[in-house]
Amino acid sequence: MAVRIRMKKMGRRKRPFFRICAIDIRAPRDGREIEVLGTYDPMIRETDRRVSLNDERVRYWLSVGALPSDKVAVLLKKYLGKAETAKA
Repeated sequence: MAVRIRMKKMGRRKRPFFRICAIDIRAPRDGREIEVLGTYDPMIRETDRRVSLNDERVRYWLSVGALPSDKVAVLLKKYLGKAETAKA
């Protein structure tokens, strides 16, 4: 089974909210996920608080071959590194 890390749209009209999930590549955008890895809320004004990730699980899925979508790859590049520096 091929797995991708991508966003699942929640929220409502004019108030988007996304879950970052590990999903089977054949599933629809809002289909059943394998595991929820975090959230993305673009409506929050503070950019550092927009994304919350479970770093350990994201690294696990990347290590077993899950590919992030284009948008999620940008978020991981930006926010996964900030979580490491905040913990140190």
